[in-house]
Amino acid sequence: INISNIAVVNKVPFLGDTLYNARELNLSLKITELFKSANEVLELKSISTKNGQLNIIFNKESVGNYDVAIKQETPVKTAVNSAPFSLNIQEYQLKNINFKYIDRGTHVMMSLDQINHLGTGNFAQEILDLDTKTTANLSLYLDNVNYLHDVAISLNAVLGIDLKTSKYTFKENTGYINQLPLAFNGSVQLLSDSQVYDLSFNTPTSSFKNLLALLPKQYSGNLESIKTAGNFDLNGVVKGTLSENKIPAFDISFSSKEAMFKYDDLPKSVEKINIDSKIVNKTGNLKDTYVLLHKLTFKIDEDLFLSLIHI
Repeated sequence: INISNIAVVNKVPFLGDTLYNARELNLSLKITELFKSANEVLELKSISTKNGQLNIIFNKESVGNYDVAIKQETPVKTAVNSAPFSLNIQEYQLKNINFKYIDRGTHVMMSLDQINHLGTGNFAQEILDLDTKTTANLSLYLDNVNYLHDVAISLNAVLGIDLKTSKYTFKENTGYINQLPLAFNGSVQLLSDSQVYDLSFNTPTSSFKNLLALLPKQYSGNLESIKTAGNFDLNGVVKGTLSENKIPAFDISFSSKEAMFKYDDLPKSVEKINIDSKIVNKTGNLKDTYVLLHKLTFKIDEDLFLSLIHI
């Protein structure tokens, strides 16, 4: 089944805002699935969408644009012995999809552009393992200040999913921010009015090239041709509830000792790089976020640069 040029456009209070549109929406299933009774599981081989946009928007009253179900004036009577509709999707795929999250109350905007995502699993089960592969470009604005712009991210992960509790647990995974490798552990749980995070992450290797890998490729160049020495370690913990009034507490640290790097086409190297820094929030209140730069020193030729800053 192929649907072309599909769109879901909001009414008041999001009049004219597009919730979802796509050039293609495709479903693949056996013809015999259409003749199953209401209490049998309907099995889809795959569902995919291509060249589209998904927008999740919250207005200043914290109302979301995704609540598009038409409210019934009178309660709908259901048969006592009726079974819930059950659907088993074996594979789903997003091709070149752009996702935008906008919170007009807190002035937060996050976008994931050029999403390509593939997931396989047995959704007929309440507890399942979902095998996923994802690439996208991430941008983040807070109070109209751009903190991330078109940062390439990728994640190949097996997610343990409990559909009854809406809990998602990281199992085997390999992720990248630009060219920086990251390993994740922990879980995310979606509740009716909040999200609960219990996550930790770190760099699986300590090469100083990990720091250069955070830079966009046009600035970092070919990492294979850059000579480096020393270490760079990134560790983080995110734990707590994300709700209308709170964010999860977090503690993210990155450090380097006696490191160096040199580009082949530059005459001098940057040496004796020492970094000791943290980004911390212990209370869950956004205003209690601190950047602690305990040490930042490096040397170019005979010139020594030193910075000691607490923000």
